[in-house]
Amino acid sequence: MKKMKKRKSVIKSIAASLAAASLLAALSSLMASCTTMQQDISISADSAHDAALSASAALEIAKADAEAIEASGTKSHSSQLSSVISMIDERLSSAQRLDKSQEARLTALQGRAYLLKGSRPAAEKCYSRSASRNPDDEQVLILGHRLGKISDLDKLIEKHDGNASLILEQAIDSYKNGRYSDAAGQFDTAFLYLDEGYKDIYGRIRNMAWQLKGVTASDTKVSQLLAKKEITVQEMMLITQESTDILNVYTASQKQDGETLFQTLIKEGLMNSVSNESFPSAASMVNRSDSGVTKSTTVTRLLAARFLWNLYWRGGGADPQKYSSRYRAKGKSPVKDIPLTDPDFDAAMGCVEKEWLELLDGTKFDGNGNITGAQFNAGIKKLD
Repeated sequence: MKKMKKRKSVIKSIAASLAAASLLAALSSLMASCTTMQQDISISADSAHDAALSASAALEIAKADAEAIEASGTKSHSSQLSSVISMIDERLSSAQRLDKSQEARLTALQGRAYLLKGSRPAAEKCYSRSASRNPDDEQVLILGHRLGKISDLDKLIEKHDGNASLILEQAIDSYKNGRYSDAAGQFDTAFLYLDEGYKDIYGRIRNMAWQLKGVTASDTKVSQLLAKKEITVQEMMLITQESTDILNVYTASQKQDGETLFQTLIKEGLMNSVSNESFPSAASMVNRSDSGVTKSTTVTRLLAARFLWNLYWRGGGADPQKYSSRYRAKGKSPVKDIPLTDPDFDAAMGCVEKEWLELLDGTKFDGNGNITGAQFNAGIKKLD
């Protein structure tokens, strides 16, 4: 009996030891699982932060990029670029874990910021580092394209299943190279899939592409003028000569250089106001020098309207004071920022009614605002 009791005691001891070992193993496994879970949560939080940083940096870079394109340059003067570079630097040098793909994207974005600031060597270094982490990241590819290391965007877009950021880059590329018809469609395609912010940022360039759609890169004389954010009186006249046949009656169908064309049309009185003139006629407008403009005067919306209206009524289109007669009898202008006493009242009203120029917000003419080459060209083509 004693041996039996002793054996049972030994068995219980062994069982207890096994149970304790099993419990310790379970606790150890649970602790490891909790640690792993904490690490996963931490990594997930870091990834979300990095993704937000990338998205924010990309938008700031896009703003600076659009400003440079609209200014017909490659360098941006945006003060935000330095902030973007610093924020990315801080994250890249942080002790927190950084996923390779996010590291590649942040480094490429930093490279794009450096390139927009005019620091190509720094951008080259960023490209090398980012490409070694993830050569297929969209921002790495865009940086490579801007640096001239990647030329065929069509193949990239096909390979990356129509990536919207790459299509946007393709649109920008087409615009810069004067392929306006291509750019117009590419911008619209990219905007379908990109964050709404990109449409706001590149919207003016997209609109310019649509306005320049009929112009090819080979039409160098007119394409350079149409791409300008503001034009001079002489340039407005040159656009008219290159885009239409309206001036043939004044130039004897001969193409004139800018200076000669300006002098010809000034002598014809095409830059004179008519609304406050007594009985204006073609004869009364010729050889007058009271227009107050020079060849280098920046064209405002009112000056553009004056030129368009004079071309119209001088061609037999209407009574030059058609609107003055109508609205002075009523005693009120239909457009609040163009008073009845304005010397270009008829010109402004005529351009709005004929849809050569449009009211801003449907209420204001904004006569002192500048007009782009493309906007003027759209108006003169409707007149033609």
